Amino acid sequence: MKQAVFVAPRRVEVHDVPEPRRAAQEVLVSVGACGICTWEQRVFRGVRPEYPLLGGHEVGAVVLDAPPSTGLQSGEVVAVSLLPRCGDCPFCRAGRSNLCSYAKAAAPRRQPQGPRGMSDLLVVPHVDVFPVGPAATCQDAALVEPTACVVHSLDRSGCRPGDLLAVFGLGFTGALHLAAARARGLRTVGVATARDADGRAPVEADVVVEPDGRDPARSIRDAVGSEVAAAVVTRGGIASIEAALEVVGLGGQVVLFESVAPSVPLDLNLPRLRSGEISLTGSVSHTREDFAAAAALVASGAVPTQGLVGRAFELADAQQAMLHAVTHPGRRTMVLPRAR
Repeated sequence: MKQAVFVAPRRVEVHDVPEPRRAAQEVLVSVGACGICTWEQRVFRGVRPEYPLLGGHEVGAVVLDAPPSTGLQSGEVVAVSLLPRCGDCPFCRAGRSNLCSYAKAAAPRRQPQGPRGMSDLLVVPHVDVFPVGPAATCQDAALVEPTACVVHSLDRSGCRPGDLLAVFGLGFTGALHLAAARARGLRTVGVATARDADGRAPVEADVVVEPDGRDPARSIRDAVGSEVAAAVVTRGGIASIEAALEVVGLGGQVVLFESVAPSVPLDLNLPRLRSGEISLTGSVSHTREDFAAAAALVASGAVPTQGLVGRAFELADAQQAMLHAVTHPGRRTMVLPRAR
């Protein structure tokens, strides 16, 4: 079978490797679509030189063979969770498997490591396979993993139905946040950032605030007539974080979803944070529960998958797919090992 390997900055090769064989409680799937996440993009660009890497972890696939006890049917479209969780460390036992102590265990020197999503075939534990309904395609299913990260982020926000949530950044993950928030019954305000000029996704929000040269927090208050219950920062860096901290109301939460450069100074209004009991927290990856919730969201049609998927490439063209992904950030670029 074919498998893509990141071997050096801006270089992906497609290798011939043996087909995997499933064990008793594993499922054999044919990968129909694999989304290219910003993590793989950073590896490709050399920002995270983790070579050789078997990239790809946003996977939609078709079941080929599964144990009868799983209830999975041959030909069924599923989403596959490929990020490792040990299940036994203190974080996993506490229900915070996204922080698993062993999720990033190193492979033997010079041996490829990684989730392997850009492969023709995969063998995975049955507990990591999630049906997405009869109407879903593999490209729909490939959006479950990033949606699971968004589900986790929204949980971190503490928002309840009827609350007003601000989402900074109108790219791919911003659009996912807005869609998932609306499915939860939240009111939403999408806040455009300067970076959105390079790649904006189609979004649905109750209010959209465009940059107008003024203080972003004031622009948001003017647009919605109030402060917000919580804010999620998906784009815009320090400027978005500082504006979010100013626009949330008493007891509000600001969730940092965007990856930011280390050791970046942040101008904090400490008296406001203290007296308003305002929290700044992070959100990373997802738990199995988040993944199951995301699969249900995609199956329900609440996630506008067609508008969020960009160009698709065959596995043989993985190099071209990566070049396209890093220059077209508004929608998810897909690799289709075995198109379904």
